[in-house]
Amino acid sequence: MKIKNILCGIAFVLMAAACTDETFNVEAPKITTSTASIVLENAEAGEAAFTFMANLPWHIEVSAVTADASIGDIKVSPREGQGSLRPIEVSITYKANKDLKRDAVISILTNAASASVRFTQPGANDPTEVKGSRETPYKPTDAVKDVKGGNTPAGSVYVRGIVYKIVDLSPKLADGSGYGNATFWISDDGTAPDNDNDAFEVYRAKDYGLVAYTGVVEPKEGDVVTVFGPITQYKETVETKQNEAQILGVNGLGAPYGDGSAESPYNVGKAVAEASALADGVNSGEVYIKGIVSKIKSFSASYGDFTYYITDDGAHVLDDAKYMQVYAGKNFGGEKFSSEEDLKVGDEVILKGTLANYKGNTPEVNKGSVLIQLNGKTE
Repeated sequence: MKIKNILCGIAFVLMAAACTDETFNVEAPKITTSTASIVLENAEAGEAAFTFMANLPWHIEVSAVTADASIGDIKVSPREGQGSLRPIEVSITYKANKDLKRDAVISILTNAASASVRFTQPGANDPTEVKGSRETPYKPTDAVKDVKGGNTPAGSVYVRGIVYKIVDLSPKLADGSGYGNATFWISDDGTAPDNDNDAFEVYRAKDYGLVAYTGVVEPKEGDVVTVFGPITQYKETVETKQNEAQILGVNGLGAPYGDGSAESPYNVGKAVAEASALADGVNSGEVYIKGIVSKIKSFSASYGDFTYYITDDGAHVLDDAKYMQVYAGKNFGGEKFSSEEDLKVGDEVILKGTLANYKGNTPEVNKGSVLIQLNGKTE
């Protein structure tokens, strides 16, 4: 009898162990990834990695988004395995890209669910990017180099740098005092050069929308700032033209602007302020919001929606919760997005939806918002 009891005890322990094995899972089929995209900065060979969790046997496929993606030069390991409740690391090795931009999708597939990670790498033969554009703002050193080299750009350009010295902040006050502009110096990395004239001066710039500087969003040393306006040279200093440039964003957010109407959409700074003032569980009325896609969090092929973040200038340098999350946003007219290619970081969007302050600390546009405009197009 004693031996029988011992054997029963052993059997019970083995059964319990089997039921707690990390590959055992009775939840609905699902796959989660640690990132939605891997964006490389250069065309050189190298390695990258991401993790995912899948609760069913899985395998990986690599497919090309563009015909010249040269996916044969991208190797992933492992390529298949069993479901697990623990993160599974996927290693990626890639050859140097001697051609055009490499754009591929790494798909994790089970018999009931799927997820993907976008993989992009610049190519050695990519067309030269336009400096000073929304997508590729001037670095301060490049702006100085072009202007002093006799190549001052025509019209307004974007310049992004890190503040290393404040000269004068003169907000326009309610009593009419103050000049309503701000002057400060920016460099590529926030360090002061031996000579200020090797850096870039933001000279008497105004707030978002080219309205008087109010000090509501105040640049400080170490902040990432994007300005938009014409640039010029005064003696040995390369700078923005006085009162003709606007501060689009300080760490991604501009001074609140707009009334939320179709004619005057909220900028992201205004939308974040309005959402942050809401109690958890309370929604705003329907508003229009304008911003730049700064991060893609996820794309759902089955639901045809994106969850993404927008900022006023495209910069995304703080915690996600500081910016505006667009949760499960839809395409024009509330239609589904058809592919991951439909929305990208750097796109300028105007969307319509309601605001919320999720859990009292995360400003977001509620599920079901619709695109009104994408990079100037309305369909």
